[in-house]
Amino acid sequence: MSSTKHNNDNDVAAQARQARLFRRTPLIYSTTLSELCQKDVYLKLDCLQASGSFKDRGMAHLCWTLRQKQNCHKLICSSGGNAGLAVATVGRQLGMTVQVVVPTTTKAMVVQKLQSLGAEVTIHGEHWNAADALARQWVEQDPEASYISPYDNPLLWTGHSTLIDEIIQDLKELVPPPKSSSDDATTKVTTPTIGTLILSVGGGGLLCGALEGLERHSSQGSDDSRHQDSTTTTTATTTKTLVLAAETMGASSFGQALEAGKLVRLSSIDSIATSLGALEVTPVALQRATQTDAPYRVQSALCTDAEAVHACVQLAQDHRLLVEPACGAALAVAYSERLRQQYLLSPNNNVVQGPIVIEVCGGSGVNIDLLTQWKKESGV
Repeated sequence: MSSTKHNNDNDVAAQARQARLFRRTPLIYSTTLSELCQKDVYLKLDCLQASGSFKDRGMAHLCWTLRQKQNCHKLICSSGGNAGLAVATVGRQLGMTVQVVVPTTTKAMVVQKLQSLGAEVTIHGEHWNAADALARQWVEQDPEASYISPYDNPLLWTGHSTLIDEIIQDLKELVPPPKSSSDDATTKVTTPTIGTLILSVGGGGLLCGALEGLERHSSQGSDDSRHQDSTTTTTATTTKTLVLAAETMGASSFGQALEAGKLVRLSSIDSIATSLGALEVTPVALQRATQTDAPYRVQSALCTDAEAVHACVQLAQDHRLLVEPACGAALAVAYSERLRQQYLLSPNNNVVQGPIVIEVCGGSGVNIDLLTQWKKESGV
């Protein structure tokens, strides 16, 4: 379970950051969502990464490590689109050859973007798992190539964890610290900097990175208050960060696994959110999500395709940003009245202290025409 320890936030993926292989993205306050959720809501805009999604973070750290420490010059990646774009973006900066295998569900505009970045693209299989099998086969046949998973690699997770570093640093400037009770000077109230974190889950790479970041920041603080039970009389009260792992119902490999307590392999992906199209999540995602002594608690949040598309439309109207339905799944938890009541305003969750942060993970397979098409097809 234990994540890699770092003495300073800037030590995490430092070389990749210094080489400008990924961006420090803005954390912005959303007035509309704050009013809807009755609590401060911030948006972490990883849709502004160079490739269009959060995946630049992990791919930057992974590819830099392969290039500088293992002298690798050739990368073979399987992808639903966004991971491939991140590898192609970073690989090009590092002077590496990139081959990407994508399934037939990948949009033509994404294939064109990959090719424009210099990647060699092969379209194979009806879903990502089929494309991945071919990519692995090629790597076995080519001793000079390194396999790049879109989500299942510890270096990816550490790279993704940098988003937590940035969020916490920014919130320290934006959110005032909690005040101790004036009635009892001996009682110390500690509140997590991030009260609720909402993010989308596909294969589990983003979730693994976020949980690693939360664990790292907890270990840098006081260990004494991490395991306090709020039902007992102590000198400290504390609330774990609530992590809502969002998926569409037709791509809920993580949600089903969390409910079953073991990995669940879907027979197919039946969702407009094709970027969430992993039939099975990485085992580490389930392992980290079910830790009882962690500084967070993870809950699955499932939305319909229509709710995901509606959230994309609302984000475009409120913040002038375009994202894929895969990202819309996370946004839907706040935008949908049904989901808001179920996950944010329920008796179990509305007592969580601290602001809500939504990871706007992005996605490159979107434009105005596609958003209009999704809106029409889903009846939004």
